[in-house]
Amino acid sequence: MKSTRSYRGWVALGITGLCIAGIWGIVLPALAQTEIVREREAFLEANRINPAAMFYTELECLDPDK
Repeated sequence: MKSTRSYRGWVALGITGLCIAGIWGIVLPALAQTEIVREREAFLEANRINPAAMFYTELECLDPDK
């Protein structure tokens, strides 16, 4: 009985790993090729905005009221 539970745990871990790998290796790269992501990347590059620091700084160019 214990080996069945252990086997189920390994199967669940393997399925979880495959799902993560599928999202990371297929879904996210496909989303990166969409037009909206490319436009956003071009906007950030044109305005010299570091996306990693974007949430920690005030960026007037992103303010919708201006």
